[in-house]
Amino acid sequence: MYQILRGGCNSRHPSSFVMSRPEGLPCFVLLIIRTHGSFQIDNEHYQVSPGAALILAPGTPYSYSNPDGEYMDDWLHFTVADEEAFIAKLSFINVPLSLENTESYTTLVRQIMLEHSYTPQPYSDENIDALFHVLINHLLIHQQNATQTANIFPYKAQLQSLRLELQNSFLNTPDIKESAASIGISESYFQHLYSELFGISYQQDVIHFRIEYAKNLLLTTELPVEEIAELCGYNNEIHFYRQFKKIAGSTPAKFRKTHVT
Repeated sequence: MYQILRGGCNSRHPSSFVMSRPEGLPCFVLLIIRTHGSFQIDNEHYQVSPGAALILAPGTPYSYSNPDGEYMDDWLHFTVADEEAFIAKLSFINVPLSLENTESYTTLVRQIMLEHSYTPQPYSDENIDALFHVLINHLLIHQQNATQTANIFPYKAQLQSLRLELQNSFLNTPDIKESAASIGISESYFQHLYSELFGISYQQDVIHFRIEYAKNLLLTTELPVEEIAELCGYNNEIHFYRQFKKIAGSTPAKFRKTHVT
């Protein structure tokens, strides 16, 4: 059974803040990390990006801060009836776990705090235990899915970084050969992994990013269509018009006229 000792939501600290517990705590610590953080956990150092979870075991030395700015997290200090079994089932104890979205976890922490503060006994303990089971199970599911995805897509992180670059650069978009070489795999394997991971081919993804950028420029600027085509990486205006109409369903000029009031 889980029992909460104390906790907080949306806790904010200035860049001068440093949490240091060289002997750890006698209880478990859960952190839902909302900003960048620099963590020292039992002689291991971790640079954590916004959107991560961390469960620290009792007696684990740790310290953390965000030297680059404000540090923010949701946190809980809690106990578990069977500590050994709890630690055994969590492979990410004392190691930050990256999350895609922290919103659902923040909601659970907030609800646990509400139950702890305002719900009478015996309902409070029962509700908190149930909510803790949901929170921990969601972390377990996320960790298992992340492991499975890593096995299926061994170059997931590199592909995601490459795709992010594509979304922000249109004038010098690397071709498939260059992109495959940048992560050290063959062109055919690169195309297979890219399509499997993102559900769209590399070439089509580049086109869609360019057209989405063109739409944004059409709606937010008064630049002529010819200049927008060039900014989106097109040397041939006719080619731009054809691809834009195929994806957007109208010519660039008609799209602008229809959507700009």
